[in-house]
Amino acid sequence: MSQVPLDEVIDQIKSPHLITWKKDADTHYIFSLKRRRVIWEIQLRFQANFPFSLPSAYLLDSKMIGSVAHVNFKGHICVEASDSLLWDYTRPVEVLECLLDKIVKLLDDSILKVNRVELTDEYEGYFDCIASPVNSFYEATATLEYASLKVFQTNSQKKKARPVLLNSKRKKYNDSYGNLKKDNSQVVNIIHMPLNTAVLPPKNNGKVSSSYVFDLIKKLSPNNKVRLDKLLRKEKAHTQFFVLLSMPRSEGERTQLLLNFTTDKSMVHPLLKPSFDWSVELFQLVRNNQSYLLERGGAYGNLANKKVAVVGCGSVGGEIAVMLAKAGVGELTLIDYDLFSVDNIYRHRLGGLSLNYLPDKNTGDVRQHSKVNALASMLELDFPYIKTNPKRQEFCAAIQDNDLCTSDLVIVAVGSPIVNLEINRQLKGIQVRNVIFCWNEAAGIGGHSVLLNLRESCLECLYSSEEGYSNHCQLNLLENGQKLSKNLTGCAGTFTPFSYLDSSQTAALVVKHAIDNLLLGTHSKALSWKGDNQSGLMVTDRYHKMSLKEEVELKRQNGCGLCCE
Repeated sequence: MSQVPLDEVIDQIKSPHLITWKKDADTHYIFSLKRRRVIWEIQLRFQANFPFSLPSAYLLDSKMIGSVAHVNFKGHICVEASDSLLWDYTRPVEVLECLLDKIVKLLDDSILKVNRVELTDEYEGYFDCIASPVNSFYEATATLEYASLKVFQTNSQKKKARPVLLNSKRKKYNDSYGNLKKDNSQVVNIIHMPLNTAVLPPKNNGKVSSSYVFDLIKKLSPNNKVRLDKLLRKEKAHTQFFVLLSMPRSEGERTQLLLNFTTDKSMVHPLLKPSFDWSVELFQLVRNNQSYLLERGGAYGNLANKKVAVVGCGSVGGEIAVMLAKAGVGELTLIDYDLFSVDNIYRHRLGGLSLNYLPDKNTGDVRQHSKVNALASMLELDFPYIKTNPKRQEFCAAIQDNDLCTSDLVIVAVGSPIVNLEINRQLKGIQVRNVIFCWNEAAGIGGHSVLLNLRESCLECLYSSEEGYSNHCQLNLLENGQKLSKNLTGCAGTFTPFSYLDSSQTAALVVKHAIDNLLLGTHSKALSWKGDNQSGLMVTDRYHKMSLKEEVELKRQNGCGLCCE
């Protein structure tokens, strides 16, 4: 919106709280707003695409900053933070009237101490605009202790170290995650100072100082004061100290802020004696701890202690493993004998990074990586808290493996219907209870996920009727007896045609089944999806009658020779 129309829009505002307004800069305006005899000076900063974006609001009275909720250190007022917010951009005057009303109410509530808890809960956010980010695997508790901090000395500040990574001394992170193995920064111990109660930022928009932090010691529990005394006796005079400050939030988590104390001369620890000589720099912690990442990413925290075995790590199985990890499952056992080849890259989650083109130094052979090892490496590189148990072996060799037998759920994604039936019989024989069988049908016709309690029914029930076993699965969308496979290089290169998209759709059904089973204990259901018959294959009656997705309740079939043995 150009300058003149913006002036015209603002001039039409009829808010009962508006006293006056004036232009402060090209797109900056100052508003005097009044409610309950309190006058607020607010600056609105407009972007060029207004009214498709709301202006940023700033509180100009610095004496109020630090005592008003939803206002950060620089005075920025957080009125609406939701990405899903929608307003009528065709009525810009009403949009601004509504915005001003919300600002006044928010500020007025702070005066009345209606949102005092919100003010203390936002202690981190208050300093976010001036605090540099530092990665942290540390999960703060109410116990005062040493935390482990990796620091790095830059060429420009040889005497001062920069914080790099915070971690617990009690619990180590997975150094296979990301590029952590390449980090050789120096490690120092720092004091974690957990306050018993939440506090407010320094008054009158003040900065965090040595005396402010020292005064917070009175907010420690008696036991933590004793621990602090013991740790401080070990601290020698220095020019730099780090302190991790934490305090409780209303919903159970803890606010955390890393403080960096520096001075030009060697001095005792600032928690022993405050001094104006200390400069204090703030660092915002980028949480990498498990509970935070799971909730923030929409995963399920109560899946972290669950163990799932995936039998068959091809296109469908590999995608299932990744989706389970993203859902929050803590441990995956991966079983597959096959090697990962370049043939797989367009329909497998693994890609070029899992291929090998380098010859062995002793033999000169260029060897392929196993699918399970490559998949396990990828998962541990991508997820800091996943545990993988790769087993490069045929299922018949893994049938008595402890990691398989102790899994909460077994997922079979081998694809071949006859191999599925063999594995079904073997799993039932070793008293495995919860299992999912899944497969794609050729040429994008569809896919299936079958969740079973093998003590009640089994996969063979889908191939059985009152007359006994047949070679037709009740879920089939393609008719038996037609040629489905292809080869591009001769018989040795035969494959069943389907795409990564097909595998992803099937994997999504499987993971939904898996979560339902692991969290709710559900079983005996089949989920199917249907695609277009672009290849003109012969399809079953079920294909014609079925919607794009379908759920079927499963029951034991009296004619099943396995269940009725």
